[in-house]
Amino acid sequence: MSDQQSVVLLTIDSVRADHCGFAGHDGNLTPNLDRLAADGLVFENAVAPAPATHGSATTFLTGEFPVEREGATGSDRASMKAHIRDHLSARDTVARRFSRMGYETAAFTANPWTSRYFGFDKGFDHFEDFMDDDASEGLLKGGEQTNPVSSLAVKAINWWQGQDMFMSWEAFYDDIVAWTESADDPYFLWVFLVDAHLPYLPPKDYRSRSRLATYPANLSLFADRNGDGLTPRFHDVLTDAYEDTIRYTDEFVGRAARELADDPMLVVHGDHGEAFGDHGMYGHGRDLYEELVDVPLVVAGGPEGRVEKPFSLRNLPDLLPSLARGDEYEDALDTHVFSHNRMPTVAVRGENWKYVWRPGDDELYDLERGETTECDDPDLRELGSELVADWREARAERERIASAARAVADGDAV
Repeated sequence: MSDQQSVVLLTIDSVRADHCGFAGHDGNLTPNLDRLAADGLVFENAVAPAPATHGSATTFLTGEFPVEREGATGSDRASMKAHIRDHLSARDTVARRFSRMGYETAAFTANPWTSRYFGFDKGFDHFEDFMDDDASEGLLKGGEQTNPVSSLAVKAINWWQGQDMFMSWEAFYDDIVAWTESADDPYFLWVFLVDAHLPYLPPKDYRSRSRLATYPANLSLFADRNGDGLTPRFHDVLTDAYEDTIRYTDEFVGRAARELADDPMLVVHGDHGEAFGDHGMYGHGRDLYEELVDVPLVVAGGPEGRVEKPFSLRNLPDLLPSLARGDEYEDALDTHVFSHNRMPTVAVRGENWKYVWRPGDDELYDLERGETTECDDPDLRELGSELVADWREARAERERIASAARAVADGDAV
């Protein structure tokens, strides 16, 4: 019997921290997660490194923000694929770290953005994305259509066929349990659930609204991702449906805590949040406000307590092996953490403040007062500006090194 504990990393797509009971929500959406939080380790200021899955997952699996490379800077699927695959191939992923520690490793993901198409199978002994090559290519190419009517139709068809961000966790739960029962001890398992992702379509037993309401509301949002044309009724329908999907996902948390073999340490987190009219936006992917980067992070079956210092999901590859060995985890904590997107926008977050930088613009907030009115603190604004400048310069240097390495590999170096 190994002294090292089995570990399950459960990533829940699009769940924001303020919709969890242990973080203050009073809607009883996450009773199972709340019970785990009561006796576990809660990171009260966990921050996603990016507001969308491809940026967040590539970072929290490798511990490094991806850098731009020659030929991988475009927004089309081919460039994105090369960008993500290069990053995952060249980095020491959390799966590889656990493998070196003697763990058997596996992943089950229902999110196309974390499929083998993008190289997320690297380092895992067993990997299931439930997409054959033809399906993954066709699904992802469907998003490249330039005609918005055709694109919307493809998305709608995918919903009905169950192919696009709509695979219930129950469809592969038994496979997960079976793998844990057959795996060597200890094991590391990554599970990625998409039930709370747009479109918000909870199953029948968790549905507080009829399909006659939820389908038109979701289609309306897909047609207008800014939500400018959403009626107040559609807004209410979408928020109710989103909360229903969280309640449904919480059932997975409860069952996994009871039924997975070897009584593993269970680490539950969101990959990013979700906006519902906050700052004039619905969905995710564009800005770096708290509704998009403030995520839950709970460790059950390990140490107990509450961590107030900021914690970036970027540090998960350091945190998880430390917890598995029973070591101290304080080295994974920071005084400030960063998030960014490819627009580019960069945010630096302290325990109770946040600075957001965009080309030609910046914002500063006292998080105890929220992100509606800016904070007037010139010293704190200067600190935020300096931290972002240092981060951007370090990133630019990594990009120069990556480009030089690519030139050497291609035989183009002088």
